[in-house]
Amino acid sequence: MNDRPTSGPVDRLPGYGPVTERQLAGYLPVEDGGGAYIYFWYIESRAADPSNDPIVIWLNGGPGSSSFLGLFSENGPYKIGDDLQLTDNPYAWNNNAGYLMIDQPAGTGLSVVEDGGTYARTEQEASEQLYRGLQEFYGRWPEFRDRDLYVFGESFAGVYVPMLATNILAGNAAGEPAIRLRGIGVGDGWVDPIVQEATYGKYAYAHGLIGHSEQQEVSARYADCKQAIIDSGPVASREADKICNKIEEYITEVSGGANVYDVRIIGDYDFSTIGRYLDQPDARQALHVAPGVPPWTDTSKRVAYLLELGEQNSAAEFYPPLFGEIDVLIYNGVYDMDCNFMGTDDWLAALQWPERDEFVAAPRTPWILGGDEVAGHVRSVGRLTQVLVAGAGHLVPMDQPARALALFEGFVDGTLTTEA
Repeated sequence: MNDRPTSGPVDRLPGYGPVTERQLAGYLPVEDGGGAYIYFWYIESRAADPSNDPIVIWLNGGPGSSSFLGLFSENGPYKIGDDLQLTDNPYAWNNNAGYLMIDQPAGTGLSVVEDGGTYARTEQEASEQLYRGLQEFYGRWPEFRDRDLYVFGESFAGVYVPMLATNILAGNAAGEPAIRLRGIGVGDGWVDPIVQEATYGKYAYAHGLIGHSEQQEVSARYADCKQAIIDSGPVASREADKICNKIEEYITEVSGGANVYDVRIIGDYDFSTIGRYLDQPDARQALHVAPGVPPWTDTSKRVAYLLELGEQNSAAEFYPPLFGEIDVLIYNGVYDMDCNFMGTDDWLAALQWPERDEFVAAPRTPWILGGDEVAGHVRSVGRLTQVLVAGAGHLVPMDQPARALALFEGFVDGTLTTEA
């Protein structure tokens, strides 16, 4: 690639016209001397005084999944029609916050790797790339540094988010340019696989996907999975990941094709419209996409392959230190099996922190919106809040956009556990 990736303002978008908020997009270098760049798109808050609003980072998971999935299908400012026209999303998370989506690690989505040696090989390296990119963002636009920051993500972002938060807090303590991290949110997070995968059988049975005999087969496959993880040692092998994937493969087969991310539906999601939009030459020009970047895909196979090594490792250890430093929100859509709420309950209960016993004993209470809508159930102790979102699968902001916006804004303004 001859031209060094750049960034700049976004003034208009194909299928939409002139934008209505300040926007920036392009590339942030994450390696000294270049070679790897993460792609970002920042859209300012729609509120009357955006300079006083916080900023929320949004990260999709995978590993290797593009955060354009979130921007266009979940909580970003626009929705794409089949005719590639953009319309405003009334439930966008930039209603009262600056919205910063990032394609990471380098090689994901529209991000760029010029030198194959600069791909992240571990989740730790991916987190370091993300932290360096974030510091670059603040360095270029220092007016954002004094604003409160929240980091949200879903699925494998259950690894990315706490690791980035840990890096930010460590950097602040070490005297690096400070980032005002106030809280994190993890939706349907992949955090402690050996604990979470143990719940697949009971979750699938409880939702009528399998019977007693199939549940026995699921248990046998989980036993193979657990042993493979143990046998791998400190870094779970790719083979262990393949063995563990056989649990959900079996449930999907015997249930008639249930989507493990939303057990109410059959078959896979279709995000092809996002690629059709982003691959338009005028869209790439408007969004400062580097020349030579290949067609957009929802998941980078190269990144997914590299980070599959260790995908069955736990990231749970990163959470307890955060509970005493920042606000933490953990939420699940009740119809997600892959990262289901039963597994979330179990990995949270397995942690050790001063308020652990109080949290485990805390009852769930109805989360009421508008006075009479049971949007889900919540429990909260100290700075940790857990929410089960009714009517949603793995992609909570896509399935329940109004509830997801209320979840995010209630968490930020401190009313999540008190609103009615």
